[in-house]
Amino acid sequence: MKPELKLPSFAGATEWLNRMTTDSQEKRSLETKGHPTLVHFWSISSEDSKTNLAQVADLRDQRKRDGLRVIAVHSPQVEADKNERAVRDAVARLNLTEPCALDNEDKIQASFLQNAAAIPAYYLFDIEGMLRGFTTGANGLDEIDDRLEQLFSELRAERPFCPACELFLNKEALFCSDCGLPLSLPGSGRTHPYYENQYYASLPTVRLFDADPLIGRVIDGKYELIARLGEGGMSIVYRARRVHIGDDVAVKILLGKFVTDDAALARFRREARAAAMLRHPNVITIHDFGETGDEHVPAYIVMEFVKGTPLRDLLKSEGHFSVDRGVRLMRGICAGVGSAHRQGVVHRDLKPENILVVAPDDEFEIESVRVVDFGLAKLLADANADPAGTVVGTPHYMSPEQCMGEPLDTRSDVYSLGVMFYEMLSGKRPFEGDTVSGVINRHLYEPPPPLPAALGIPRRISNTIMQTLAKDPDDRPQTAADLARLL
Repeated sequence: MKPELKLPSFAGATEWLNRMTTDSQEKRSLETKGHPTLVHFWSISSEDSKTNLAQVADLRDQRKRDGLRVIAVHSPQVEADKNERAVRDAVARLNLTEPCALDNEDKIQASFLQNAAAIPAYYLFDIEGMLRGFTTGANGLDEIDDRLEQLFSELRAERPFCPACELFLNKEALFCSDCGLPLSLPGSGRTHPYYENQYYASLPTVRLFDADPLIGRVIDGKYELIARLGEGGMSIVYRARRVHIGDDVAVKILLGKFVTDDAALARFRREARAAAMLRHPNVITIHDFGETGDEHVPAYIVMEFVKGTPLRDLLKSEGHFSVDRGVRLMRGICAGVGSAHRQGVVHRDLKPENILVVAPDDEFEIESVRVVDFGLAKLLADANADPAGTVVGTPHYMSPEQCMGEPLDTRSDVYSLGVMFYEMLSGKRPFEGDTVSGVINRHLYEPPPPLPAALGIPRRISNTIMQTLAKDPDDRPQTAADLARLL
């Protein structure tokens, strides 16, 4: 049975040695609710406690991402220990970076220590503030470490965990109450219901009841088509197995009706060429491209097999994201698009449908993003990729110059990212209309409406979004990497 000792409040009972700020992240770091917490007493006159501080620091650094919080309490043993300057000097010399309380009035010591001479002393509390372990002496920290391992094993088996906030939550929770992130669920191998609608590459999974004549076919002696995943306007995506390696890939096949369409085939080649130039964790990876001359498989692109949910679907289900989550996802998107910009590739069709949000690979990772579908991508070196005046893209996300059919560069993608970011944080696109021409007219001539004040979006973020939506490309961040830096 656990002792009914609660972690006392430090408010008003201590003088914090570390400089307090108004930064909300620092404030959260001092909270113990939801975090296993180690309180350790030390003194500048106790050689054992000073020696153990390095071990405490190692434990703190190793376990921080698991949610552990450490609080140090300086407990004077003799009158000379109450010299604040001497304690501050010791804190700096011993690299004591966790929150440290100066207990010169023995208020905390009286609540914890029956024997004031029992220094160093270590108290381990669970996420509810219940005492789970207590030891003293030079070797006490080793025993606490064992109990901490047991406590974490119990928490991982029972409690959801937010890897972004490093926080354990109530057993029934599915999303973090602080940042809104889908939680890592307790136990191993569990799929969060948020990610149950999984998608592969850029097309949704479709259950088919009619046999597909291409299923079982081996393309170029290398890729065995296993299942049909979905169909777009120009192509079909299959799950396939690499015959000589045995792993799964996604194969996008140009529809047979385009076999004689030179423009469609050129676009298909351009997608393969543009995406194959990119090697970045936030961009879908292209492995291979081929043209067979077969009317059923005239051309194909082989890409990594990615399980994820389109950003569009998440916005439909949630309305909009918290600022923290929206910024985190947008920085990942900017990283992927920025890698394309550095290679001279402009995507030209950035929208929530072409962003995949991928579930974490393990319980202490954070969801990531992939930029997909480079079908409209343009290589800046290809001056004649499209005839003059050609309009490409999706109207709600097109830049003013894109609406006019003018030549495009990286700044057009930045505008599209701004539209997406506006939508991610507010749940609405900045420019709506009953007709395509109405939407385009707003892109060309109307300023974007201010973001609702009720959302509490920081001015720095809202100003950045408005800057990306400037009508003049020169007034925007010039690349996706520049946008990421502003965030």
